Amino acid sequence: MKKPAVRNPIETIQKGFFSRLFQRRCQLLKLLFCMGAVLALIASCSHPNQAHLSAGAANYSHYPDGGGLFVSAAFGPDGRLWRVVPEKHHVYVDVSGDLGKTFSAPVLINKEAQPIKVSGENRPGVVVDRSGHIYVIYAAESTQPVALFYSVSKDNGHSFSTPMPLSDKAADANTFQGRFGVNRTGQVYVFWHDERNRTDWRQSGNAIYYTTIAGDSGLSAPAQKLSDTLCDCCRIATTFDKDNQAVLFTRFIYPVGIRDHGMLRTQPNNKEPLTWRVTFDNWIIEGCPEHGPAISISDDGRYHIAWFTQGSVRQGLFFAYSTDEGQHFSGPLAFGELKKLPSHPDILAQGKHIILTWTEFDGGQTQLLVMHSNDGGKTWLPPKPIAKFKADADFPFLLSNNQGLFVSWNSRTEGYQLIPLN
Repeated sequence: MKKPAVRNPIETIQKGFFSRLFQRRCQLLKLLFCMGAVLALIASCSHPNQAHLSAGAANYSHYPDGGGLFVSAAFGPDGRLWRVVPEKHHVYVDVSGDLGKTFSAPVLINKEAQPIKVSGENRPGVVVDRSGHIYVIYAAESTQPVALFYSVSKDNGHSFSTPMPLSDKAADANTFQGRFGVNRTGQVYVFWHDERNRTDWRQSGNAIYYTTIAGDSGLSAPAQKLSDTLCDCCRIATTFDKDNQAVLFTRFIYPVGIRDHGMLRTQPNNKEPLTWRVTFDNWIIEGCPEHGPAISISDDGRYHIAWFTQGSVRQGLFFAYSTDEGQHFSGPLAFGELKKLPSHPDILAQGKHIILTWTEFDGGQTQLLVMHSNDGGKTWLPPKPIAKFKADADFPFLLSNNQGLFVSWNSRTEGYQLIPLN
C-alpha cells in the first residue's frame, strides 16, 4: 500500500511554516528554540515547491519562470561549471566556461512537466565523471508524493536521457534528498532517503539506500540499504576515504528521540557497513531540523566535520577533526555568532588547508562568511564576510578545481554567484 507523505491539513500547514523558519533562520525560530515550544510545534518533514527568483534576476532572465532558488553546481574535468536549476514543473542544466560570469542557454531535462519538489535540503544534484558524462538527479511528484529521478547526458550536455526513477521501489515508497558521490576511481554513486522499510508511520526515521550509475550502462541493480533511523529531513554528507570506501556523516535518531550525528562507512565485499555515533549534543526534538551536516577528508586521512545543533549540551555551529578515521574527534569548536543564527555549514579540506563557509542572519540581511585553517584544523584565522543580501538566499557550497577554491551561492535578488576564495 502506498503511504502518503502528508497525513492531514494541520500537519501540512505546520510543516510548511516551520520549514520556512529554518530556511530563513528568522528570529522567531531562535525564540522558539529558547522557549522549547518548537518541540511541540514542529511537524515532520515536508517537500515544498521552491521559491522562485524574480524574472530577469542575474543569470536567469532566459529561464521560463525566472529560475529557482535552490540550484546546485559542479565542476567538470575540463574546468567548466555545470549548474542544475529547478523551476516549478521543469529542471534545466546550463554550463559556464568563465567561472560563473555567464551561462549557456538552458537545456531541458524533463520534457514532460512534473511537480518538482525541492528545498534547501531536498535539492537537485549534478556531477560530471571523467569521461564527460553529465548526471542529474532531482525530486518530483510521481506515483508517490515524492520520487527521485535521474538523467544522463552523453553528448557534452547538448541533450539528456528521459528521466527515470532512481529507486527500484519508487512506485511504492517515497525517495528524496539524493546526494551524489564520486569515488577515487571516478565511479558515480547516489545516496538517498528511502521509506520502503517503514512499517509504523507513528515512528520517525528513514533508511539510507544507494546505487551507482555509469554513463554507458545505467544503474547498478538493485539499490542497496546502508542503515536505518536516519533523521527524516536532514541531507546526507558524503565523501570517500583513502581505501575508496564511502563515508557518510548524517543526523540519526537515537533512543529517546535524540537527533545527533553519526558516521557510516561501507566495507569491501558487500560486508555490513560500520556505523557509530559521533556527536553527543543531546538534541531531543519531535520534528525535523532540516539542517544537514558536512564532511571532508584531507589527503593525510584526517576527517573534518561541521554540523548544527540545538541540543542541551551545546547550540550553534561546530567543527571537529579526527586523526583515526572518525573513531575519535577533537573537542567541538564553536564558530559563527550565535545571536546571528549561524547555519548550514559546508567544509572542504585540501591538505592542511581547511575551509568553512556558512550563513548568518541578523534579522535584516543574510551574510555569507568563510574561515580558514592552515594547520589541519588545529587553529583558525578570524572569519571573514564575503557577501550579503537582504532577500532570501540559498545555502553555500564549497567547490574547487585547478583554478582555485570557490563558494557557490544563490540569492533571490542577485542570482547565482561563484565567489573565488584565492
